[in-house]
Amino acid sequence: MSRLFGIQHDEEEFLKMAKRRARSDLAKYLRRGTIPANLHGKKRITIAMDWFEIPSWRYGFPKTGVGQGEGKPGDDLGPTQPDEDDGDGCKEPGATGGGPISIDVDVTPEEFEAFFQEALELPRIKPKGDRSISEEREKYNTISRVGPKSQLHEDRTFEEAMKRSIAEGLYRPPDKLVVVPHPKDFRFKSWTVIREPKNNAAVFFIRDISGSMGPEETRAARYLCGLCQWWLSRNYDGIEVRYVVHHGEGWEVDEKEFFTIRSGGGTEASSGHVEAHRLVDKHYPVADWNIYFLYLSDGFNASNDNAQYERILRDQLLPIANQYSYGEITAGRDFWGAYERSGASIFSAPGTIGKLLEEKFKDVETVALAEIKSGDDMYSSVIDAIKTYFKKGH
Repeated sequence: MSRLFGIQHDEEEFLKMAKRRARSDLAKYLRRGTIPANLHGKKRITIAMDWFEIPSWRYGFPKTGVGQGEGKPGDDLGPTQPDEDDGDGCKEPGATGGGPISIDVDVTPEEFEAFFQEALELPRIKPKGDRSISEEREKYNTISRVGPKSQLHEDRTFEEAMKRSIAEGLYRPPDKLVVVPHPKDFRFKSWTVIREPKNNAAVFFIRDISGSMGPEETRAARYLCGLCQWWLSRNYDGIEVRYVVHHGEGWEVDEKEFFTIRSGGGTEASSGHVEAHRLVDKHYPVADWNIYFLYLSDGFNASNDNAQYERILRDQLLPIANQYSYGEITAGRDFWGAYERSGASIFSAPGTIGKLLEEKFKDVETVALAEIKSGDDMYSSVIDAIKTYFKKGH
């Protein structure tokens, strides 16, 4: 039995250490993309983290000390052995020996929320003004003389029976000690209907599905949208998500279609934003809802549509939005690479949506721009985008 308790104690200590490490290293795992993007509604969240061992005492002493042998500090020891790890810790196919080991650690949504907020240094989101919905609910806070047996309040029932028995002379210690409740003594838990303000958010993901948005861009969009939705859901009592896509026209789709549909047509950003504004007008009274827009594009837009897009954004969306976020998914194209190599902003490329937003809306506090890269830097750039979008707590 003592051995069993010892194992349980070791397991508890290991889990405590694992959670501490997961908390301190969460930003690293987010930037690797090992955290699932679809976190909303999950009761447990799994963090795939690097393996570690609990420090322990070892008996005996090594036969040789560290650094013993021929040579001096700094001497070149020659090439590594063929069976050693390569630069990223992985062995060549067919090599002998072990590879890196990982461990899955499950945490509650509340724990992950604290880890996430700390790792990304995010403030809590403040709802805009007094936008909230009054919701009715039943609260058990009163006592009634009638009710179902399942709601019998035993303490209050016994108290009433005791008072009646004393008044009728049926309870007189030490001779008469039995108290028998009568039906008129029964008391039941009851409720009143109360109204509570609920802060709710409506999130609109808008995506350009023109031919220039390929699988790499789609993968980045899925990771970004999933984390944005989850963070907003942890800051509001209720959240509703709508998906809008566009090429030359804009329309609403479901989540699956949002991340899979493609088109070979042109790009008119205004069409997707017109559809999003229509949905707000129809379903989400601005006085009651906190409104968020996240627009994802590769940056290209029809030149004759830029003025229309700017007008819709300025006159219709920004006045009602808590936040308008834009993600320019560059996918590492040479078009942007030339600007990056010159040291210019990624949003300096002429004719792009990023350039338009940076020029026309740079002083608008509720507009946030971020670059989403591809390849090895994709997940890391998504995390940087999350920090950019929510760093002001809008």
